[in-house]
Amino acid sequence: MLYDYLIKNYEFGEPIFLIDVRIDGISEENIRQKFKKLTDKGLVERYENGIYYIPKKSRLKSNVGLSSEIVARYKYIERRGNILGYYAGNTLANQMGISIQVPIKEEIVSNNIAAITREINIGNRSFIVRKSNVEINAGNYKILQLLDLLKDLELYMDNEEDAKLQLKKYVQNNEITRQEVDKYIGYFPNKIYKNIYKMRLDNVFA
Repeated sequence: MLYDYLIKNYEFGEPIFLIDVRIDGISEENIRQKFKKLTDKGLVERYENGIYYIPKKSRLKSNVGLSSEIVARYKYIERRGNILGYYAGNTLANQMGISIQVPIKEEIVSNNIAAITREINIGNRSFIVRKSNVEINAGNYKILQLLDLLKDLELYMDNEEDAKLQLKKYVQNNEITRQEVDKYIGYFPNKIYKNIYKMRLDNVFA
């Protein structure tokens, strides 16, 4: 029954968090035992405590495992359609084209962490995960992500004019409004106003 449930609800190679698996009529302890049996049979692989996946065979008949980045994304940013966090700092600056620096440790802001800031080891990678000052959801993560970047923009950008262009595109593509910014800007340091002015974003917000 458990394997049928997993095949129906998860893709091959997708992280499966034990805490997410709920089946009517089966207790949590029984589910744990069934995961152990599936793992022993090789039908399910254990990535680390509480995280599993259905292995996908490569052309060489060997199992293709999970990457640290995928596990981090599912654990702290987005899982099963729920937005839990966003990329921040140099990681976001690099993704947006504001910086060519590729960070050694990806930075994430998430609801799914109790400490203010922690360095988390997943597989062979380390991630810096910060707790958000405000609950992150599908309706606000793009705004919070922008404001988070703007608060320390000078630490990340390689070129001011390039940064202006990329930030303008981000605001326009995501249709971020002045009203939305005003709703959340109070959760960030006051110096953020200077960078909004410096990047000429006042006239870009819808």
